[in-house]
Amino acid sequence: MTYEAFKFAEKEGWDARAAAYDEFTGRVTTCALPTLLAMAELAPGKRILDLCCGTGRAAGAAIALGADAEGVDVSASMIKVAQSAFPEARFVTGDAESIPKNDADFDAVICSFGIMHVGSPETMFDEIARVLKPGGRVALSHWIGPPQSPLFRIVFGTMQSLADMSVVPASPPPFALSSEDTMREKLEAAAFREFSSARVPLVFKAPKGQFVKHFRNFAARAAVILDNQNEDVLKEIYSSWENQLKDFLDGEEYHVPMPAIAVTAVRGA
Repeated sequence: MTYEAFKFAEKEGWDARAAAYDEFTGRVTTCALPTLLAMAELAPGKRILDLCCGTGRAAGAAIALGADAEGVDVSASMIKVAQSAFPEARFVTGDAESIPKNDADFDAVICSFGIMHVGSPETMFDEIARVLKPGGRVALSHWIGPPQSPLFRIVFGTMQSLADMSVVPASPPPFALSSEDTMREKLEAAAFREFSSARVPLVFKAPKGQFVKHFRNFAARAAVILDNQNEDVLKEIYSSWENQLKDFLDGEEYHVPMPAIAVTAVRGA
């Protein structure tokens, strides 16, 4: 299944969030970049691809470390923001399942939380292997799903219970690759080896009374579900969120854990 309607909705969602990405999504995802950069074993002169690059922060960090960085994202609006922010890197619009780069072009590929937003992670992994040089390294981050993630337990658990999913485009399971064992299996199927992983303890923060605004700006995939619900269903979802979030209120701000995994592997010869 290609999930074309889902992929189109994702592209539209990230186009709409490009200008505010760093204010909402980037506040959390950027915290995992030091782990990914270390896993990618960056060094001056290495060629790096920032896949599903968003506003280009991984590419920008690679440039600062002396690497030669490029970025690819399906959202033209994200690419525009990234190129403006990091003019020393090169950014192009493209699909992670059909990367517009030559074979064996890169020493490392970094993908920061892009797995949830593609139709076929397996196809993406094959494409990453294709553009990597033999012995090149991939470094990926991905969200851990419920029940281990309090944030996703609350937001997705509630939506699965209350939302009308029949009006939402069919999509791949968001947390199918949320375990180290599953990630290893899929990467090894794409001819990667020397797998290793680490847990990254991230936290979603939002001011009291503004969780809905912050989360809807944070998550394009969840917004696809919410945008297709009627007002009565939305009120029920939001009310349930607020009740469950009380346990995570720290003063005037919600601090909700949303742990991630970071993995790395080496392309075989």
